Amino acid sequence: MAGTLHLNLVKLPSIWATYPRVLLTPRPTVTDVQDPPEITIAVRDVQIDGVAARRYASMCGFDPAAGLPLTYPHVLATPLHLKIFSQQAFALRPMGLIHLSNVIENPGVLEPGRRMDVTVSACNYRNTDAGLVFDLATDIRAEGRSLWRETCVLMVRWPESPQRSGGRPPRPPKAPKDSLVLGEFDVLPSTAWAYARVSGDFNPIHLNDRAARFFGLRGAIGHGMWSLARSLAQAPVPAIPSGARIETQFLTPVQLPARVAIREWRAEGQTKRALCDVRTGRVHMYAGW
Repeated sequence: MAGTLHLNLVKLPSIWATYPRVLLTPRPTVTDVQDPPEITIAVRDVQIDGVAARRYASMCGFDPAAGLPLTYPHVLATPLHLKIFSQQAFALRPMGLIHLSNVIENPGVLEPGRRMDVTVSACNYRNTDAGLVFDLATDIRAEGRSLWRETCVLMVRWPESPQRSGGRPPRPPKAPKDSLVLGEFDVLPSTAWAYARVSGDFNPIHLNDRAARFFGLRGAIGHGMWSLARSLAQAPVPAIPSGARIETQFLTPVQLPARVAIREWRAEGQTKRALCDVRTGRVHMYAGW
């Protein structure tokens, strides 16, 4: 039976103090992991830094004067994500994690200066054909009410997965031919470094080709959460109402450098936006609400 670990912190931890433990703490191979514990870390009275939020907004393509980007609270919680990954009880290798999908809900309003409580949990571990999957759940609350929630679904591949053994993974879909092209631009290594500086996500697979190849990639790849943020920031900026549920699937990494396009269409009663490879038309990620 898996155990639980709950930590209450007095302030958000420093990412620079946490990263060495994330990188250097010994971990077993994923096939040796049995019943990993649920880990929850909470911190109270957190305030959003307005200057940092505006820098993030500008880097991702949002209008800094238009309010807090919907994706920014993920950055606010990043120090707690890293704190979980630094725990000896967290048995998986953080640098090998693959971000499969993401769900964001915004039932309330977040704004700089408001005091909030942030709770992050690594939970709901399950085995799949491809690897060990778990949820990284974030809940931001004030006055006892949830204002913003996120569930990141992450995976560590089994050593014998098709991608490791030479089998071909399924091809990602293409955006519909009649989808609207909203913009087209280059994603460069400098893009990944700029996002790392505003988000605190210095995972080396995004910043260094050699590190990325060590983890089985062809080279450095773009940040998945940057892809989502940049897609939502593209004009015309979607009017996502309070209480909406944004569901995102990350299908293939953006191999740097890349030329990508943002496409939009309607399907199954949802608006969908996708970041697509310009040359092949294949979808790197798409979000729907």
